[in-house]
Amino acid sequence: MSSVLKKWLPLLMAIAAVLCFVGAILILVFPVANADAAYKTVIGIIIAVLMIVLSLLIALYLWLSRDTEPNFFLFDRQKKRNIPVEELTFKLANERLNFLLTTVSESPEELWTGDVLENELKLGYRKVYRPLIAYKMLYDLADKDVESYWDYLLSSTPETVNSICEALGQAGETEMVKALRFIMENYRQDPSKICNFVRGNQKYIRGRIMAYIKRKIEWFY
Repeated sequence: MSSVLKKWLPLLMAIAAVLCFVGAILILVFPVANADAAYKTVIGIIIAVLMIVLSLLIALYLWLSRDTEPNFFLFDRQKKRNIPVEELTFKLANERLNFLLTTVSESPEELWTGDVLENELKLGYRKVYRPLIAYKMLYDLADKDVESYWDYLLSSTPETVNSICEALGQAGETEMVKALRFIMENYRQDPSKICNFVRGNQKYIRGRIMAYIKRKIEWFY
């Protein structure tokens, strides 16, 4: 209910502003112009002025509250405005994350062999993008499901695994972090278990990506 109200409230306010302005003009043209007593003229003028002031205040509020600053995940380049967060789909979020990865590393290999998750200059305000990069690294393993990508994980250093776990922990992950640490420490000689673990959590990771983005949406401006 609140999301529907939030979506339609600006339109309702704009309609109210127009009605107030038109109503004020009608009052000045008819009741005030045809008033048979001075006090009626004064009251009509006061009401009309108040309605005009109200319509102008509504218009000013709508103008000042426009969401004109592009949000990384919500900005629609065709409409030149941010879409409501309720309309954000995983497909769109994933496209933006694909672009994000190109800005923080030159190749998929660098994501796993470099220090991307430790480079604060690439992680945004209060390292807000850090968990998303870690989620995306794991999600792409299962989504693309190519041998070279799995090799990045299977040959990753303890430092890289630790960075991923810390990044996920920043997003509130606990059980997944424990499981990932355990499986990477104990099943290096059985890669299939590691791969199956990531594949099995693909849907979970997808949901967590969307939940994190929506929870932190105001940080992506």
